[in-house]
Amino acid sequence: MPDLLHQVGVDHSESRSSLVDAVRRSGMFEVRMVHLATGDYLIDDQVLIERKTVGDLRASLVDGRLFPQVARLAHSSYRSLLLIEGPTPTAAPDVHPHSIEGALVSIAAMWRLPVLHACDPEQSVRLLRFLADQVRGPHERSLRRFDRKPKRLASKRLFLLQGLPGVGPALAHRLLCHFGSIERIFTADAVALAKVRGVGEQTAARIRELVR
Repeated sequence: MPDLLHQVGVDHSESRSSLVDAVRRSGMFEVRMVHLATGDYLIDDQVLIERKTVGDLRASLVDGRLFPQVARLAHSSYRSLLLIEGPTPTAAPDVHPHSIEGALVSIAAMWRLPVLHACDPEQSVRLLRFLADQVRGPHERSLRRFDRKPKRLASKRLFLLQGLPGVGPALAHRLLCHFGSIERIFTADAVALAKVRGVGEQTAARIRELVR
């Protein structure tokens, strides 16, 4: 019956993906194309999923987009996770053999974001259905996120900022003190960034190029 279907909001960026086609074919979900500020799929308005193919994962690791995306996902108001779709991630000419493994460990351990792996879109759909059933069913508590202690959260913010071009531990601390939040740093223009001691116009331009 239609009222028993799970709801999935799909970001417009995924409109032509093989996964959204598989979701529609499954008959398990009512699909709505929406604008999501973070993530790609929102299950029953409760679970937010960032979906990456293996190629997407490698590319976002190389160009520096991965951890800013992870940070936004981790700080969203939804239960959040990363879904990797495709063959088991391996090294590529522009990616060190340990870089992918290290990134996934960091996402799971430091950011406390579950990382799921599916071989193909059909398996991804099954995982989405399991997630939706967990949220709707009696096991809802199993997906509840841990509360983050302030000290741990501050460390994660500094760790994230040190992934920006030209930003070390001291500069990361100054940026956070100056702007007060990760969001304000990511949305600040180059002029505002350059006002922080140690940034300068060149570093500010590189930061803006990365986060926009």
